[in-house]
Amino acid sequence: MRVLNVVNTVFELYYLSSVGYLLKLAHPEISLGLLTKPEIASKIKKELACLYSDVQTFWVPTIAGQLHRDVARGLKFWWQLSRLNLQADVVCVGSFREHFANVLCRYLSNGPRLIALRMADQENEKTVRVKRHRLAAYLNLLNVLFGASTVEYRWHRDAPHAFESQTYKRNPFHRTISISDWGHFQSGNEYRLPPPFLALRRLYGLENGAFSGRDKQILIAGERTPPFQSWDATAQSLYDSFFDFLRQNFPEHRLLFKPRATLTDTEQVPLNGFEVLPSDMPFEELCLRNSYHRVIAMKSTALKVAAYCGQPAFALYPMFDFPQTIRHSLNTYLADTRGVIKIRNFEELLEDPPTMPSPDMDRLSYLYEHVVVGNREPLEEI
Repeated sequence: MRVLNVVNTVFELYYLSSVGYLLKLAHPEISLGLLTKPEIASKIKKELACLYSDVQTFWVPTIAGQLHRDVARGLKFWWQLSRLNLQADVVCVGSFREHFANVLCRYLSNGPRLIALRMADQENEKTVRVKRHRLAAYLNLLNVLFGASTVEYRWHRDAPHAFESQTYKRNPFHRTISISDWGHFQSGNEYRLPPPFLALRRLYGLENGAFSGRDKQILIAGERTPPFQSWDATAQSLYDSFFDFLRQNFPEHRLLFKPRATLTDTEQVPLNGFEVLPSDMPFEELCLRNSYHRVIAMKSTALKVAAYCGQPAFALYPMFDFPQTIRHSLNTYLADTRGVIKIRNFEELLEDPPTMPSPDMDRLSYLYEHVVVGNREPLEEI
């Protein structure tokens, strides 16, 4: 059996690679292929590279907003797909809502089983609004011409000047997997499963996939500078005091700061006493290869990565005066992740986080094998 992983981001590379490793635990004879952008392919670590029998790169079409250019790009991408070796029994797609994924699904509609792999952030998607009416209609047109999209934009009844994203009835995916450390269940061809990332620790040969203890080091994930538009001197002072709190209360810990590439201005962060890590280092690698006493961020997606990799993760945003719309979006975005602790005062960082059970690799392998390449019988109660 051949499984092809299609990834568009670094996060998806680790997500789908961990799923691929679990599939190979169940069926060592599975041939795993990778289709990704050249800039991601060039950064694949050797352990991940060993999973794949072949790695193909592809050009990703972006939306120009001009019909003649976007039609040309769609045709070019379709021609590119015809020249790639996409022979597979199962195709796993990470960026399942992107335009290139819509075109890919249309191209493969009569071929392999298509699997969408995503986070369980459906509640957050309900808040998505597109206020540019022409853009919403235009995206729908491109989907009709080239794609098999899971999303369309419809008039939003409660907001007369906005469109909302909704789900097409003609979902091209045979199965959709959402990952969450809350309850796990099946509804038709929709599955919610435990995060698979810790499987990569076994692939790396680290403690058989589990953490034996917590090293005395704390990792801070950098944010966009400033974190939100109405950021002021009061918010900056509170953020500065956070770093003071860590220096004063964790004097024996190694304090690490990971800037967000191209977005974090380290000159605006009080990093005295902190070791600054390279901004281009994958956060997934940090969380998989190391054991941290705390992983802390204002609101970064790194919090989910940390929680998925078994690290204690703390979010600071409840302490700050975020605009209500942004706060609501953050609450819904993190609603599917039990492992992220939202703190309301710095003293909560001194408390021991709840211990999250380490997943059983054989169980994880069974779950993903059953859903991705197994039969269509209902999954047993999880």
